[in-house]
Amino acid sequence: MSMSRQAILSKVRQALNREPQAAIADHPFKDRIELSEAPNVDPQHSFLQRLKVTGVTLEVLAELSQVPAAVAGYCARHQLQGPLAIAPALAHLPWRQTNQQIDLGTAQSHHRVGVAQAFAGIAATGSLVMLADAENPAGLNFLPEYHLVVLQRSRLLSQLDQLWPLLNSPSERIPQAIHLITGPSSTADIGGQLLFGAHGPRAVHILLID
Repeated sequence: MSMSRQAILSKVRQALNREPQAAIADHPFKDRIELSEAPNVDPQHSFLQRLKVTGVTLEVLAELSQVPAAVAGYCARHQLQGPLAIAPALAHLPWRQTNQQIDLGTAQSHHRVGVAQAFAGIAATGSLVMLADAENPAGLNFLPEYHLVVLQRSRLLSQLDQLWPLLNSPSERIPQAIHLITGPSSTADIGGQLLFGAHGPRAVHILLID
């Protein structure tokens, strides 16, 4: 605390007839409430374990340029036809090599597959952090039946509290919205039977760039 601020506060205390406040001790449970990365824990391993619980599938790619071929392979395995809704942030990838029709921008009702780019992944919960802006329209996250998400391994975070410093970086633009997505859409409201795709994508597939 600066001397000038101390002098001002001292005068305020004198006017209020108050004694100087003692230093505030650390919270007795500070070590419990502070989130930090567990030692010797690989975020990718933790992330994979959580994905198994949430029903998300994952495919590891060596390079970002392999994304179009991986998307084509996924569509072939699941017999998904029709145009793909692609985030403009991924427009520079070699989509023409796959001979698939792509539509840049947000998804529409006829798009069964949407391909988006995640800002980060949270290992502790298996969540994807999606920023909504012109380069990554929010509709890609909710309208298609099949949600394919590109995620850089370098953006795997151990805990949610590690996300906020990244978002506050001067190099990051303020997004329209921040969505945390943990698994495909599911509900058990009807008869207690778990159903997927009730309010959004029935499947989420991550393309992890190693």
